[in-house]
Amino acid sequence: PYWPEKDKEELEVLLRDELEGRSTAGGVAMRVQRKDGSIFDARMYVSPLVDHLGNQSGWMASMTDITEPNRAREQLTAAQERFTTVLEGLDAAVSVATVGGDELLFVNAQYRNWFNGLKIGHSDLVAQAGVSTIVPSDGADTVDSLMGLPSDEVTNSEVEQIELFVPELDKWLEIRSRYLSWVDGRLTQLVIASDIT
Repeated sequence: PYWPEKDKEELEVLLRDELEGRSTAGGVAMRVQRKDGSIFDARMYVSPLVDHLGNQSGWMASMTDITEPNRAREQLTAAQERFTTVLEGLDAAVSVATVGGDELLFVNAQYRNWFNGLKIGHSDLVAQAGVSTIVPSDGADTVDSLMGLPSDEVTNSEVEQIELFVPELDKWLEIRSRYLSWVDGRLTQLVIASDIT
């Protein structure tokens, strides 16, 4: 009775899979209908009900309302898509790399357009522009070598801005750089290169 009419065939298959032992550990996402007819997103978990002798006497199910987490995830996804669309549409080249420029974590379309075929890139722009850099201490693990660094002071510091001629592009670029705390907590360097030729 809690299955929406148009989902009944699909839910019948899901239920059959669960009852035949083909259940997924993370449960099954489904739409559920309340008594008043309103629909909400749920996650259902089904387990066999087994007694102390190992005999199955029935089934146990639990259901969790996941409407709000789904809505939040959809909003975050939409925000991410809008943000990425804006960065991809910029006339400036944007790149984010780990401190020292060893690993590029993000580049936009203009960066790929200007630098993909060239040896010059993020770390070279930083070096040629003379932007101050934090050099990780020597060690096997470059992420851990920066642990304990007072990152708030670094990420809150002012943006550095330098003009630089790049012969490979035959352009004058304004290079702006600052440090960021990346989504995984690593300290990174953002570089924005704008054509000011």
